[in-house]
Amino acid sequence: MLNRLVQFQNQILVELQETSDLGFSSSSLLTKYVRNINSLDSTTLLKIEAILDYMYELINAGNWKDVKLSWRKTITVATYLKLIVIFKSSTELTEDLFKELFKIIDHGILFGCPLKNEPKLLQKCAEIMNSSRPHVNNIVNMSNEVNGVDIQSNYDSLCKIDVLNCPSMETFFRDYILKERPAVLENCINHWPALEKWKDQNYFIKLAGLRTVAIELGSDYTKSEWTQKLMTLEEFIKNYMFNTDGPVGYLAQYQLFDHIPELKLDITEPEYCCFSDTNEPVDIMAWYGPKGTLSPLHYDAKRNLLAQVIGKKHMFLFSPNDTDYLYPHDSQLLHNTAQVDPRKPDLEKYPKYKEAKPYYCTLSPGQMLFIPPKWWHCVESLSISFSVSFWWE
Repeated sequence: MLNRLVQFQNQILVELQETSDLGFSSSSLLTKYVRNINSLDSTTLLKIEAILDYMYELINAGNWKDVKLSWRKTITVATYLKLIVIFKSSTELTEDLFKELFKIIDHGILFGCPLKNEPKLLQKCAEIMNSSRPHVNNIVNMSNEVNGVDIQSNYDSLCKIDVLNCPSMETFFRDYILKERPAVLENCINHWPALEKWKDQNYFIKLAGLRTVAIELGSDYTKSEWTQKLMTLEEFIKNYMFNTDGPVGYLAQYQLFDHIPELKLDITEPEYCCFSDTNEPVDIMAWYGPKGTLSPLHYDAKRNLLAQVIGKKHMFLFSPNDTDYLYPHDSQLLHNTAQVDPRKPDLEKYPKYKEAKPYYCTLSPGQMLFIPPKWWHCVESLSISFSVSFWWE
C-alpha cells in the first residue's frame, strides 16, 4: 500500500516548485520531505505536526473568507506527509490504525484545498486505504423500513405540481426552464445504482464508515440550539439514523461526492443540467438523515434538481411572487429564509400568508423535483432519506 501512496510524489513536487506563496520556511521544509519521501520516519512527525498546528491556528484566527489559499495548500501537503509517516511507523494494519489515518485525511480535506496538479490527492489516498481495509460485517439492524411514511391528507387541497414522465430536453427547456415552473420528473434516474445500494445503511458504513463528516444537530438551522459537529459516518448512522431521542442529526447540503468520490459512481449528473448560462460545474450536494429532518421554507438563487434516492419527503413550494406573504427574516444571514412554517402556518402571527399559493408534492425514490431559482421550498423527511441536489445557473 505504501508504494501506491507515494506515487503522487512528483506531482506534489511540481506544485511546491510552482507555488511561491506557501511561505519560505514551510515550502522549503515540505519540499525537502516530499523529495525524500522514502526516508521519512517518526523523527519528522513533530515538525510536520508543527506546520499543521500553525496552519490550523492561522485559518481559525478570523473569517473563513480571509483564509489564504496558500495556508490551505500547506495543510493538504502536510496532511499527506503525516499520513505517510504514520503508516510507515505502524507495524500492523489494525482497525484503529485505519481510523486514525482516515481522520487525518478527512481533516485535511475539510480544511485544506485541492492542489493544481493533483486535485484529488487526499481522496485518492483514502481510496487506496479503503481497498486494503479488512472486510466489515453488517453493523446496523435494518429492521426499520426506510419507506414507512405518515402522509397527511390535509395537504391534498394544495396546488399540485406537474408530473412529467422522462420529458424530452426540448419540452423541459421550453415549458419549465424558460418559464421557471416547478415539475416532478419520473423515470429519469432508474439506471442509478444508488437506488438499490443506498437502501442499506451498512453500505455506507462498509464504504466510508470511518470517514469524518460535518453533521448538523438540531431541528433546523434557524433555531438557537442548532449546531454542527464533526463525526464519522458510522457514528452518525448508529447514533442518529434510528434514534428518536435527543437532537436530530442531518448530513445536509454537504459536498459528500467530492469528499468521498467512490459514492459518485452510484449516481449520474442529469442531462437536464446542461441548460446553463455559465461554464461553471454543477454543484452536487448530499442530504442524508433520519425521519423528521427539516429544511425550513427558503429559496436558492440557482436552479435545482432534487433527486430522491431513498425515503420520501414532503415538499412545499411557493412562487417568488408570494415573497411578501411568507415573512422573510430581517437579518442578512437569513434573508432567504421565511418565518412561516407551511406545515402549520400561524395566521394570527402571519396574516398575509393566507394570500400565498402553496404547491405541494410527496417526492418518492426515483423522482426528481425541478425547483426554479428563487422559488421558496420547505422540505421534511417522512422516513430515513437520502436526496441529491444538483445546483446550476
